[in-house]
Amino acid sequence: MLPESVWLDRIRVVLVSPSHAGNVGACARALKTMGLSQLWLVSPRKSDVHKDPEAVTLSSGATDVLAAARVVDTLPDALAGCVWSIATSSRERELGPPLLDAPQAVAGLVMQLQSAPSQGEVAVIFGCERTGLSNDELLRADVHAMIPANPAYASLNLSQAVQLLCWEVRKAVLALGQGGDVSGVAASVADGPAVERLFEHFLRAMEAVDFLNPDKPKRLVPRMRRLLQKSRLEREEVDMLHGFLSDVVRISQGRWYRAEWEALAPAVDKARQKYDAAGPDHPTNDHH
Repeated sequence: MLPESVWLDRIRVVLVSPSHAGNVGACARALKTMGLSQLWLVSPRKSDVHKDPEAVTLSSGATDVLAAARVVDTLPDALAGCVWSIATSSRERELGPPLLDAPQAVAGLVMQLQSAPSQGEVAVIFGCERTGLSNDELLRADVHAMIPANPAYASLNLSQAVQLLCWEVRKAVLALGQGGDVSGVAASVADGPAVERLFEHFLRAMEAVDFLNPDKPKRLVPRMRRLLQKSRLEREEVDMLHGFLSDVVRISQGRWYRAEWEALAPAVDKARQKYDAAGPDHPTNDHH
């Protein structure tokens, strides 16, 4: 049986824009009590929060986790190398990733961890204390986890929410029981940044063919992001789609390969002859 640390060491807890140093310290303690060690901080109010006296005090024996916390500028930076992630929020969203209760979401996270190559990691994302995760931040995750708290007062302290999710993670990892070595698994799931680059490529291609109006995108942009996240794309599939989208943009810009143009030339000549025969005033030639 593999030691639980093999799994727990590949799970990141990501705090987005934490504002209170004491909460960061308490979160470090929550991680350590459940055997987790990876704490990531996205643009915290204090960049040197691991040195803050209040954070150190409330970490209460977990100063090693606090000192090792990774500080990054953006959520995509924190998710680099992750094959799956959970976003936590007490609020339902009209448009977002699939909504699950916390135990279901964590069970899915551990299953993804099992099927990923040994270098792949997963993440649980928490928003800032005052506003939580924005809609855009929530959409960067694969699922939305909600703790089934009292609906009349569902707002948990950040460190309390982290403690509850870390407990669910530990339970799920312990339930793995006899697990095999995942280092030889052939599955190659695209990580979050790779899917994000593909999403941006889709937007450029859709703009190139006038399918997307960037000034009036409506809900097309978040729906496209959600579609790609739900697809669970492998790296080869992402590469294939990049190749297709590059050709879409190239052709929309009139940059044809010689062989393509030679193949198309007879059809263009035929269309031109039909146009000339009908005359510019024919209804079929009205392009306005």
